[in-house]
Amino acid sequence: MARLFNHDQIAFGDAAGFGIWRLEHAYEHTEFVQVLAGRSPPVLASDYPFFDWLADKGFQTTWLDTHQSVHDFLRSVTGVGGVDLSNVDFDDQQQWYDWHGAHATEHAQLRAAFGIV
Repeated sequence: MARLFNHDQIAFGDAAGFGIWRLEHAYEHTEFVQVLAGRSPPVLASDYPFFDWLADKGFQTTWLDTHQSVHDFLRSVTGVGGVDLSNVDFDDQQQWYDWHGAHATEHAQLRAAFGIV
């Protein structure tokens, strides 16, 4: 399998880059769902619409909470660890970079666990 999530580090304030990030990120989560479904026995996982994003704090909180629950599930089936990805203020530059760094590390570990190069 080829790696779909190539732009996992983006500059703070780069709206176009964040759009590419969201697209590739969502594709990779879909790939994780497909890999799990292909196991024997299959592991069923929900494929959430991570493409969506609004500049609305309520929407972002829901997105982050859903994303965290998906990562909790992926951690449970792979043994990969990680930090709380639901707790971030994307308007804070340092939190932006800390979150994206932790998130990129976890996705790399998940890809390794799933055999995605």
